[in-house]
Amino acid sequence: MNSSDPLIGSAIDGRYYLTARIARGGMATVYRARDSRLDRDVALKIIHPHLAEDPSFVERFIREARSAASLSSPHIVSVYDQGIARVGGADRAYLVMELMSGPNLRTELNSHGSLPIGAALAITRQVLRALAVAHAKNVIHRDVKPENILLESSIDTSAVMSAPKVNAKVADFGLARAASDPRGTSTGTLLGTVAYVPPELVTHATASPTSDIYSTGIMLYELIAGALPFEGETAIQIAFSHVNTPMPRLTELAQWMPAGIDSLIALFTSKDPAKRPATASAAIDALDDVAASVPDELRFRRIPVFPSAQPVAPAATAVLERSEAPTAPSHNPPSQATIALPQVSRGPVQPTARLDVGTGTTTELRQARPATRKRRWPAVVVLLILLAAAATGAWWYFTKGPGLRIEVPAVAGETTVSAEKSILHAQLQSKIESAYSDTVAKDTVIGTDPEAGTKIHPSRVVTIIVSRGIEQVEVPDVVGKKSEDAQNALTEGRLSPEIAEEYSEDVPAGEVITQKPAAGNHINHDSTVTITVSKGRQPIEIRDYTGSSGEVASGELRALGFAVDVKGTFSDTVPEGEVISQKPASGTGYKGDTITLTVSKGPELVEVPSVFGKQKDNAVKELEKAGFKIKVEVDALWGEVFGTVRAQSPAAGEKVKKGSTITINVV
Repeated sequence: MNSSDPLIGSAIDGRYYLTARIARGGMATVYRARDSRLDRDVALKIIHPHLAEDPSFVERFIREARSAASLSSPHIVSVYDQGIARVGGADRAYLVMELMSGPNLRTELNSHGSLPIGAALAITRQVLRALAVAHAKNVIHRDVKPENILLESSIDTSAVMSAPKVNAKVADFGLARAASDPRGTSTGTLLGTVAYVPPELVTHATASPTSDIYSTGIMLYELIAGALPFEGETAIQIAFSHVNTPMPRLTELAQWMPAGIDSLIALFTSKDPAKRPATASAAIDALDDVAASVPDELRFRRIPVFPSAQPVAPAATAVLERSEAPTAPSHNPPSQATIALPQVSRGPVQPTARLDVGTGTTTELRQARPATRKRRWPAVVVLLILLAAAATGAWWYFTKGPGLRIEVPAVAGETTVSAEKSILHAQLQSKIESAYSDTVAKDTVIGTDPEAGTKIHPSRVVTIIVSRGIEQVEVPDVVGKKSEDAQNALTEGRLSPEIAEEYSEDVPAGEVITQKPAAGNHINHDSTVTITVSKGRQPIEIRDYTGSSGEVASGELRALGFAVDVKGTFSDTVPEGEVISQKPASGTGYKGDTITLTVSKGPELVEVPSVFGKQKDNAVKELEKAGFKIKVEVDALWGEVFGTVRAQSPAAGEKVKKGSTITINVV
């Protein structure tokens, strides 16, 4: 902030009161302002006076407002207003934006040196979410870099037990254009920051959504490594590094770095735009896959980079022009670097102009011509021809010419890092792909494509195929299915079914009772899953307990699972407590079936009625009715004078077997 700024305290359009200067960039100065109408603090960007005179820069400035205003995302800085006001005696364009309370991402990098993997991936994902919204609206940002990523608060890199919380928003859509108009001007002029510029912008001055993906990949590398992947003394050297130089790998800086991070960055920064994710949404899917594979203990680690004593200057936005384009106007600020580039379709690109960052002008480079000798001796001519032929042959076969072939080294069985070093040592480029293998351990190289021993040109990329281990598949749920259906489901899931059988009182015959491993587990694709199939209810042999103890028979039948119905009945022939009969008497049954046992209660006993004092005929009838036999004895002395019973045996009240003989004495 700079209170000495003469604009501090002034009002823009009578509404926005400038209270402090936040930042000064190559194109505009950003102030903190108070919106008197809505009573809120905002960020107000005012174009520099010398640029306000250039209609192309004013058009860019207004386009930023329109581009950002059309986009709505929690990760895009909102634009509230735009206009042209009289400032310092001249008309200058301005735009009003959401005021972010935190620093930009460049400031955090200057402060920390590098970021933990988890924080870097989280920020990158939020940037991609913003770009996904832009790409869906057919808008390309074209200047993704840490300076244009604003944060709600500073990043706490000291967090150990939890990932630092961060909310990032993308700003500065000043370079954005519709995807259908990638060039932007008829002269071929394109804008972009050289440190993050994609190769196609350098070689063909064209941009697409994949160009934003490339810049995001460069930024992700920088967040983790603490440094840019390509450096040089001049902007043009850096620009052509993006075209010709392979992307360095983070595993060269930290052996503990997950290989997937390098693979993700390599995907985002492919020299060929067609090999990158087509949109930011597709890039998010790739990032999520890699992020899920990073162990929790590595998410908080970062490459130790000490912050420099001098903060790193913001990356300048460069003007990239065709070689035939006119030299940039002399009033370009130092932060605008002009590079004149040739039309290139393939192969290494060579600069045709020298960049002057201080003045923003370019100077054409002309090849020095050897002085022509007045005498041209035949021997000299022949020698020159031979030298030219030798040089051509050397170029053709040895210096990456079309005829050069290098043998792909054998790296099967090595670690990823070792294999990459071997490929690099052979002066070849490599990329990483993974594949399942039943024979090669996880994270070990299976082989390469092309195969080891194949001779290829150095421009061809060698794919290092790294084992993901044996493929794991999810065990399907087959409990309750018919045996045949269950076996088919397991076979379709590339698992081997093994059948076991057992009786079940609940599951019908032919259906699966249990499975092992259980459904939902992830196991090797060729593993065996044992399914237990019901044989139905278990049959039980029925033993004949006739003549056995009824108590013993009942206990044993119940122990077997039968229900027992015991019925008692009198028997003169079967002792009390013994089984007279059972139903069913034999055969087989099932648990829960009822077995009926008829158990003897012994002979039936009848109480002897009292017939004492009764007349003989009446006494006989009563005893016969009770089921007894009667024996009559007549008194020897008196005879049957009275015909009355004077005695009985057994006595009245006794219980005796039915049919027993009762003796009565009659007088």
